[in-house]
This record gives sequence, structure tokens and C-alpha cells, in this order.
Amino acid sequence: MGRIQELLFPDGGRSFSGQRALKITIRAVHTLCAGVLTGSYLLNSGEEAQSLWLLWTVGTGLGMLSLDLIESVAFLAQVRGVVLLIKIAVLLALPIFGAATGPLLAILMVVAVISSHAPSRVRYAVIFGRGKIRGAETKG
Repeated sequence: MGRIQELLFPDGGRSFSGQRALKITIRAVHTLCAGVLTGSYLLNSGEEAQSLWLLWTVGTGLGMLSLDLIESVAFLAQVRGVVLLIKIAVLLALPIFGAATGPLLAILMVVAVISSHAPSRVRYAVIFGRGKIRGAETKG
């Protein structure tokens, strides 16, 4: 395994003290923000509130993504990473959905909850680079 490959895809993934607690905390705040964001669209609370909660949702989402990428870039080749990339694509496309944005965010939340609570063998399955990439499988 070359130096770059070791850096991007460390065998077993990287971890640090307090990682699990940090991931759980950021995930909890992210879930709150995503829920309020969805509600702000469903209840038509106005653009100012929607923008604020979108910013917090994206920010906490980037925090979780950063922690997963520190662990291993293989995250992006796993089911959980691919689902995340789809969620990001949907968020980037929100301006084109108009009145359907609230229901779409609600569906996205359901998909996110199902995918994050799927069995480990599903979430951590490598979709791209199978046989060449071994993704990290730490819990949390």
C-alpha cells in the first residue's frame, strides 16, 4: 500500500480520544437542526428562519462529514457515504423544488433515519472499489 493510499484509507480507520462522544453530540445537534429546518418549510415560517436552520444543518453536517473523512476517505465508497452524497445533492437542488421543499425534506429525513439505523453490514458495505477499498467500521 502506497503512502497516499495509507493516508486516505488507513487500515481499520483512524480514531482519537473523544471521537465517539463528539460524533454523537454533533449528530444530535444536526438532527435537531434538520428537524427544525424541515418544520420551517412545512409550516412556511419564512425565508429568514429557513436560511438560518439550513446554515446550521449544513454546518453540523459538514462537521459529521469531516469526522468520517478523518477516519477514512473510504467512507465515501460505503453505502453511508453514498447516501450522504445524495442528501447533499438534494439540499443543493432545494431552490428548484418550490412548494415541494417541505415534503421533500421530510422524505429526506425519513431516508436519513432509515439509512443511519440500517444494519452495519448494509451501512458499511463498500459500493465503489470493492476488493480494493476497505472502509472503516467504527461505530458512533
